[in-house]
Amino acid sequence: MNKKLSSLVLLAVLSVTDAYLLAHPNLIGKIGIWVYKHDYIKTFPKALLTVLLVVGTSLAICELLRKFVKPRTASWIYLGMAVMGLLWFVYVYLTFSSFAYRITGKAFVYGAHLLPVVLTGLFSRYLIKSWLGSGRNQPEGV
Repeated sequence: MNKKLSSLVLLAVLSVTDAYLLAHPNLIGKIGIWVYKHDYIKTFPKALLTVLLVVGTSLAICELLRKFVKPRTASWIYLGMAVMGLLWFVYVYLTFSSFAYRITGKAFVYGAHLLPVVLTGLFSRYLIKSWLGSGRNQPEGV
């Protein structure tokens, strides 16, 4: 149970950090959020809710797969989700390498990169655990 708790604490700390970074763009980033109507990250509480919903839903999906799906099938799904997270990271990296996004502030840019990294790490951890055979009905969880 101790490993599960420490993993959940790490996930929570990364989620709060990501929400903080996303909610603190510079003036140009704030204008971009207003123009493109990204209200879900306009303030820290909204950004926190958004990030926690994404991370919490991803964690719930992983746990449900671990408990109710055959390990081989779950492994393929984890692999697919990890690849999607990695592709999302590449997309964010390429998008925020352009001049228009690069000038939105370092905190905002780092926050945009952090969420796909967290999700890729989460999916990869479940994938590795399923490959090692500790996937089904283990008390460790996360």
